[in-house]
Amino acid sequence: MQKGDAKVQGSEKAISILKAALEIEKFGIEFYDNFSTCVKEERGAALLRSLMEDEIKHKAILEKEIAHFQSTCDVSCVQPSPDYLDIVPSRVFIPKPDSCILLQDEINALEKGLEVEKRSIAMYVEAEGKVDDPRLKATLRSLADWEVTHRDLLEKNLRLLKLEGAWYGYGPILDG
Repeated sequence: MQKGDAKVQGSEKAISILKAALEIEKFGIEFYDNFSTCVKEERGAALLRSLMEDEIKHKAILEKEIAHFQSTCDVSCVQPSPDYLDIVPSRVFIPKPDSCILLQDEINALEKGLEVEKRSIAMYVEAEGKVDDPRLKATLRSLADWEVTHRDLLEKNLRLLKLEGAWYGYGPILDG
């Protein structure tokens, strides 16, 4: 294999990982958007809208990283890495109800979201070890750290929902 071939192969591996991550972030956008419209408490809905906005930012970061590889290979031909696509559950929400969902439904959905966040952290950390480009490594590390923040917020809210039936929210991001 020639040096140029190795660079293309490395680029394709990175793009494949980035495209899988992109699919996960798209799921997060839809998940938090749908969930925010079903939650009874405004603190919970505001938190979920904020998490959706973060996922939109993650998506933009990943799209920028993918575009960075345009010069080295045809990114449209590269498929998302199947190693990571199973992070996204096949189904989380039943069709949107006409009214707000029950507390137990909120807890169940939050547990699913928390699981996706935990698996996303692991994916970004693992992906960081699979790429050579230092800039891309830093981006993946940053995304992993951001997902840790999401995980921590969801864990706090899940604890409070289970104990008191109320959302913790997150003060600085409350709409108002």
